[in-house]
Amino acid sequence: MRTWLFSLFALVVPLGCAAPPNFPSQEELYDEPRDFNRFAVFSQGREVIGGQVDPGGVLGLDVNLGRYTDPDDHALRGKVYGRLVDMRVEGDRVSGFASSLPFELTVTREPRVTTARGLVYGRNVEVAMSDERAHVVLDRCELDLGRRGQVYVGKKRCDGRWQPEEVELQVGHGFASWSDAERLSALSLMLFVD
Repeated sequence: MRTWLFSLFALVVPLGCAAPPNFPSQEELYDEPRDFNRFAVFSQGREVIGGQVDPGGVLGLDVNLGRYTDPDDHALRGKVYGRLVDMRVEGDRVSGFASSLPFELTVTREPRVTTARGLVYGRNVEVAMSDERAHVVLDRCELDLGRRGQVYVGKKRCDGRWQPEEVELQVGHGFASWSDAERLSALSLMLFVD
């Protein structure tokens, strides 16, 4: 009798665990294709910060940054990581306040690279971006990233130590309609995560 029950159990259990042949895979159920119209920073494959980018601004869980383009009111305003932002855009210069601290960036465009230098949250910042590389210095931290497909990938160093995890920066396609000064100002605000 025991042998018969064991044989029946051995036959029934695998049948209960089998998935139908047309059952969707894990990738089909849970993985969504990457939306390249987003600004995002990823660390070790998980999103750290991000937001949807369009001609009117950047909107995400931690970012609500509006882009104002009227001739008499060219500005970036809103909240980034809970900090109020109010900055005027005048050609290649952006100035104002972020979290009641000075914000001043001057942008220069050369044939292969666009660079912004100045103060963000009252601290020194330099952002240099080209089609192949992105190099960002944020106070005591630095990102050194190379282009891989549609994202920049590389390492982050803070206080002289390279961090072991890989960092990805995705600059949303929505930034294409923004000026260099607007785009690099928004990026410098959003990359400066304490």
